[in-house]
Formats: sequence, structure tokens, C-alpha cells
Amino acid sequence: MLTKNALRGDIKSLEALLDFLEKFNAPISKFAMYSILYQVIMNNFLDLGKYCEECGGKCCKLGLPVPVYHFDYKELKARLSKEELKNLRKHNGFYTLSRPCPFQDSWKCKIHEFKPYACMSYPFATEDEQKDVMESYKDGIPDFKVPDFCIAGKKVKEFMDEIVNKLRVKLGRDPTPREMLNEVLTKF
Repeated sequence: MLTKNALRGDIKSLEALLDFLEKFNAPISKFAMYSILYQVIMNNFLDLGKYCEECGGKCCKLGLPVPVYHFDYKELKARLSKEELKNLRKHNGFYTLSRPCPFQDSWKCKIHEFKPYACMSYPFATEDEQKDVMESYKDGIPDFKVPDFCIAGKKVKEFMDEIVNKLRVKLGRDPTPREMLNEVLTKF
């Protein structure tokens, strides 16, 4: 739940997650810190609704079923009616949401405030989108892959590129995820 709370914009959870991941000093941990930071920015700091509307919410319409983890299921069960819960599919003990998502209304998410972790992670912190980037990552700021249709994700990359470039000039090196977070927090 720590990561899901961070993705919801809980800065204390994000800082605790960064504290935890920093201990490992491994490329995959560093990649995770950057990807979660970018996703937190997308989910909470930038007003991207008009871009999602323009796209039509393709991320909710296309692709494989969305995994619904145990902690997601508990939250969904507490907030949805029994009839709405029937939209979840159970396969070998695991729940999923099909795509197109049954909770999508036009381009908007009807369960936005308590949507599954996998939905909150799209596109920067999902293995499906970032697998190739993750596998080739060694160090530095990852060059995140954003689907062509995801205008909102591209806007996040543009915003974060400005932050990175400003900090590179100031620091003379690539900024850490925490330095980037602190810079973002000065803007909001």
C-alpha cells in the first residue's frame, strides 16, 4: 500500500518509498524511484484532463486485462456494489479488469479515486510499457517509453525534462529522484 499511497500523491509515503529504495543502490531500484516519481507527477501535480479527454482514454480501452491485486480488491469490494464487482474476472485465484474497462465513462474513470494500482501506474511505472527501458537501464535518468496516443504522458515527460535540465545545469550531473521531487515541490 505504500506505493499506492505514494501514487495517490501522499508525499510522506513517496519519501518513505524513496528512503527504502535508496538503500539498495541497484539499477532496478534507481529505475523504480524515477518511474514512480514521474507517475506521481502525472497522477497528482499536472492538470492533464484535457489531454486524456483528447486521447479518449485509450489506456483504458486497449491492451491486456488489468491486474487487480489483493489490496485493490479489498478496496474495490468496500466501495463497489455487488453488481459492480461482477465486472471483475477471476482467473486462477487472481482478479482482473477487462479492457475496455467497464468503469470507463467516455474518457473518464468512474472509480478514479480508488482505481487499481496498475491503473495508477500507467504509463511510467508499468512493466508492460517500460519493460525494454527497464532491461537496458544502467544509470541516469531513464528515457521512458510513452505510447504515441498518450498525450498526457508526453506532457509529463516535457515537464520533467525541464526539471532535469534545470537541475543538471545547477548540479553539474543528473539529479536524483529526491532532488527532482524537491524541485517539483517548489513549483506547487
